Amino acid sequence: MQKIKVFLVDDAYTLMGCVEKILNRVEVVGNVTLMAANQKTIQLKAPDVVIVNFSSNEKEGAELLGMITREFPALKVIVLSVQDDFNSISAKLKAGIKGYLLADVKHTELHKAINKVMHGETYIQSSVANKFINGYQKENHVIAINNLSPREVEIIRLIAKEHTSADIGKMLFISEHTVETHRKNIWRKTGVKSIVGLLNFAHEHQLI
Repeated sequence: MQKIKVFLVDDAYTLMGCVEKILNRVEVVGNVTLMAANQKTIQLKAPDVVIVNFSSNEKEGAELLGMITREFPALKVIVLSVQDDFNSISAKLKAGIKGYLLADVKHTELHKAINKVMHGETYIQSSVANKFINGYQKENHVIAINNLSPREVEIIRLIAKEHTSADIGKMLFISEHTVETHRKNIWRKTGVKSIVGLLNFAHEHQLI
């Protein structure tokens, strides 16, 4: 059976140690840092799966992910991150990834994730899957509040964490202008006049 070609993006090279234990089943065609990963390198290596460790730099990881999903839409992308909250996972899934794992993932679960995404499935690490499902259910429960969209709920939560529109755009893989449009809609739908008012609204409706 032909081995699955895997391209690793990992500043700390911790992924290689995990993958070494399953090398009889996969072939590592590249292992570079976030800074070194680019369109040309990925195109040259022609992997089946790209695994990106976001742990050292979430913003650079998000930029790379945006490029991969834009230039290689058919490529299977698995992300490793230290973030285990619903918003972080949801944003990356919406950006087009197929797998989400924590940075300390064991090689057995990494291998399982690779196989799942190669068969067209989406895989979320078992230890955070329940948290994601609970967050998904909560988000869909509150959408009816003032007719807020799922994206607007995401942005409210990120505003509450004091992220700027530019930061939110990078995290959600949308333009800053689009974020500003969402913010205006949020202000209109909630009827608040200030950030304090928005935070009060979010607390009152259990959005944060």
